[in-house]
Amino acid sequence: MTQIKGLEKLDPETTKALVKAGYKSMKSIAIAIPADIIGDTGLSESVVEEIIAKSISNVSFPPLSAAELLKIEQNKGKLTTGSNSLDDLLAGGPWTGEITEISGVFSTGKSQLCFQLAVTAQLDRGSGGLEGKVFFVDSEGTFSATRIGEMAIALDLDPHEILKNIFVARVLDSQQQTRVIQKISEIAESENIRLVIVDSIAAHFRSDYIGSDKLAERQQRIMQYASALTNLAYVHDIAVVVTNQMVQKLDKLSGGSQLQPALGEAWSHRPQTRIVLRKPPGNARIARLTDSPRRPEGEEVFYITNNGIRDNPRG
Repeated sequence: MTQIKGLEKLDPETTKALVKAGYKSMKSIAIAIPADIIGDTGLSESVVEEIIAKSISNVSFPPLSAAELLKIEQNKGKLTTGSNSLDDLLAGGPWTGEITEISGVFSTGKSQLCFQLAVTAQLDRGSGGLEGKVFFVDSEGTFSATRIGEMAIALDLDPHEILKNIFVARVLDSQQQTRVIQKISEIAESENIRLVIVDSIAAHFRSDYIGSDKLAERQQRIMQYASALTNLAYVHDIAVVVTNQMVQKLDKLSGGSQLQPALGEAWSHRPQTRIVLRKPPGNARIARLTDSPRRPEGEEVFYITNNGIRDNPRG
């Protein structure tokens, strides 16, 4: 009889419904969005909530002392961006077990930075990599295998081997974007997925939920998605990197407006690290660190070159 490890006490019909819908492990259930499981299985809301709660408790770590947490943090993976100055700004680069957000207007280098990370994630730890594969969620059709191949060659890597280790999911709406998280969780361990990239997180949510009457529903779905990403990073110790668009936000006091990352205040608390990119003339880019548990706010300059993300090529 089919069973889910750790949930053997579930009645057979409930287990059958979960497995048939693709929820084959506690980890895949722990990161799932309740509404998706309900829709996929036909189980009641109360049953699904109970199953998710049990799964989360079983895959969570017990309380630890701060000294123990320090040891864990020191052993966490950190992923080089290709630029020493940008790595310093990020306390070593994007970290495993966390969400790093890269925001910026059009042409500031968000996708280029993601392409570089998709290459360097496959390096060994001594070279700033995570020694694993990459899952790239492409919501805007910006993924470029050619560009990634160029970056691999610049590091004396075999571009075909690098590209073979990158799974790409082209998602066409916010529903597909949320459901792909389950797929990532299913293969994370067997395929050694160490980096998940979502480029971009905002596009479909902004287009699928238009109008003030849809705002509450949109925010609910965004927060469910944020929880799924958080749990994915935590449960599987994966580095999650998302890009975000910029929007004009009205300042009620001054009457003016300023550019801010999209998706609102609620989302803003979910990434552990947030940077905003801007583009001066030329190939230089400026990264501003706006939120981090390890660094104060600050700025660093990096460059987009033919070879990829680098420090000043003339320096």
